[in-house]
Amino acid sequence: MALLPLLALLIGFLVFWVPSQGLQANELMARYAAIAVLAGFDTLLGGLRASLTDDFDSAVFISGFFCNVILAAGLVALGEYFGLSAGIGETRVSIMMIATVVIFSTRILNNLAALRRLMIERLRSRRARRSAELEPI
Repeated sequence: MALLPLLALLIGFLVFWVPSQGLQANELMARYAAIAVLAGFDTLLGGLRASLTDDFDSAVFISGFFCNVILAAGLVALGEYFGLSAGIGETRVSIMMIATVVIFSTRILNNLAALRRLMIERLRSRRARRSAELEPI
């Protein structure tokens, strides 16, 4: 089950990068794809974190993935629908897209920090067990 997040990442990569039958991504599709990848990466790191804490549940992971992607795309679509944008001329960007990027980036950084702490704790506990085994009784 711990490999499910990596499998999901591989499937997502294949869906976006396998050459399709003449389909070309336009700017609008690229915006939504970028947000979807960011939301998916957040879910992937959350799944890895849950796996390291022995709290992984595949139903939570899969539902979280789809909810994150739909929420992110919905926020961007809502911002574009209402015309909430920042910038000048051709370089205008949806404010909701910026907000979505900030939110998911913060979640990704929090998950990375938690993963780092979990990995350090595991490394320290392994070292402590090894040194306890090597000490004479």
